[in-house]
Amino acid sequence: MKHDAELSLGYVALVDSAPLIVARELNLFAREGLQVRLQREPSWASLRDHLLFGGLTAAHALAPLPMAATLGIAAPKIPVITGLVLSLNGNTITVSRRLYERLRDAGLQNPDQPRAAGRALRALLTGEKPQRLRFAVVSPVSNHHYQLCHWLRVAGVQIDSEAEICVVPPRYMVDALRNGEIDAFCVGEPWGSLAAMEGVGQPILSSYALWTNVMEKVLAVREDWAEREPELHQALLRALLAAGRWLDHPQQRLEAAPWIARAIDVPAEAVTAALRGRVPGLPEQADFHVFYRYAAQYPWRRHGHWLAQQMRGAGQWPAGTSVGEVVARVYRTDLYRRAAAAVDGVLPLQEEAMRPHSQPWMLPGTPCDIAMGRTEIFDGSPFGDCS
Repeated sequence: MKHDAELSLGYVALVDSAPLIVARELNLFAREGLQVRLQREPSWASLRDHLLFGGLTAAHALAPLPMAATLGIAAPKIPVITGLVLSLNGNTITVSRRLYERLRDAGLQNPDQPRAAGRALRALLTGEKPQRLRFAVVSPVSNHHYQLCHWLRVAGVQIDSEAEICVVPPRYMVDALRNGEIDAFCVGEPWGSLAAMEGVGQPILSSYALWTNVMEKVLAVREDWAEREPELHQALLRALLAAGRWLDHPQQRLEAAPWIARAIDVPAEAVTAALRGRVPGLPEQADFHVFYRYAAQYPWRRHGHWLAQQMRGAGQWPAGTSVGEVVARVYRTDLYRRAAAAVDGVLPLQEEAMRPHSQPWMLPGTPCDIAMGRTEIFDGSPFGDCS
């Protein structure tokens, strides 16, 4: 069925915008009868505002963005939902070369070990010449912010007095590090890899090591649009389900790397490094980016509860607001199930099965069980309650 309306889909210059780019390049949108225009946005704030006020139909979005918009947290109060997760993992905490050398002097040896890195940072900040450090994140309502704050708190670092956190759009992170405006950043790829390749910084932690296989980006749409155009929405979900499935084949990722590099205007080698899980300085990680496997595209409400906990910890969650009601309204498993069933997707049988696992495990599903990866938080924090 051909749809006459052109859909504008927004994205930010990150490797995990890949499903949108692949769906365009492989004509997956066209196969669903969709006319789609991709629009690169300079920042998450720009993308959010264009989505909320009609400049975009849908968007590659930070996982907490739909809840934040629905509640009016750092945004106008306009209900936004998601029926599809676009990616898991994909962020790094990257420090300047100068800070990296200081951390090594303070005891940092092996990369991608959150507790060891935290101890080195704590030692540096309590040494003879303590210095307040400036970290950058992409938005105050983002996994990047919550992951960074979580790591700092576990390390015993006092946010504000010992570590200032500011907001910098992804594309400007490397230059801010180069110019000495910040000491470190937490951002999605390829910016950590580019900082290393240009000799500006060094990734020391991946989000996989911090929060293993937690949803990172989602497809966000306004709730009123989804209600008004349910078939268009379903066609969009089906196209992106297919794109994510295609992307989780290693050789096909390599084919996609130059497409993504052109779309986000960065060197292809940085995109390839991220897609292969070979971020400079970090151990090779096959699950650095996950687009399909492990039921990655399912909008788990447990993940929504976990993000709501982080928002509450950051003082952002409105007092007296029910987490369960907001999560159920925003993370629309019913919409996912309808789209996945139409393309013979494997469906989880139980929402409650999603809980911390330190080893690969099997998720009850239909028509067959689903092989899952590790799912845990580095300090043993539980996922949110699913009530």
